[in-house]
Amino acid sequence: MSALDTNSQDVSIQDPLAQLRDIHLPDPISWWPPAIGWWLLVALLGAAIIYGLRWFLNQRAYNCYRTEALRSLDQLKTSFINDRLRHCQEILGLLRRTAKTAYPQLSLESEPTPSMLSRLNQCCANPVFNENLQQRLGDLPYQENPEIPPSLLQELDETTRKWLKKHRRKAPSC
Repeated sequence: MSALDTNSQDVSIQDPLAQLRDIHLPDPISWWPPAIGWWLLVALLGAAIIYGLRWFLNQRAYNCYRTEALRSLDQLKTSFINDRLRHCQEILGLLRRTAKTAYPQLSLESEPTPSMLSRLNQCCANPVFNENLQQRLGDLPYQENPEIPPSLLQELDETTRKWLKKHRRKAPSC
């Protein structure tokens, strides 16, 4: 053996750190499959989205008659510009049809207008149709040539629109 060989053997025996290897890190944690907590969160989120979507669609279908009635009211405004009596009759007819849809248990078809309007007021948190309007509309069928002022027609249109937007669908007092 040569002097170099013995010398290198002595160094390796004397220096144990030279024999160490680099640290091996563990593999990184995989993102798949997720932990059970994430599965539960996804399931709850999915259930909440499905429930919210069903609620939204049910509410939309439940209140579909309102939007249809409001659309009809807008069409009436342009249809009978020159015939105010016919316009008034159509608005009251729209109110009766809408009330029949919202409250099938009420029999408003054959009631006089003031009585119908007072019963429709009971279906709102705050009364919409005032006594003066009820009285003026109640007197119209008994006049020979009823003259409807534009202010009465405008008030009827506004209060009808307000009732269509604000009435409760299932009112206990109705």
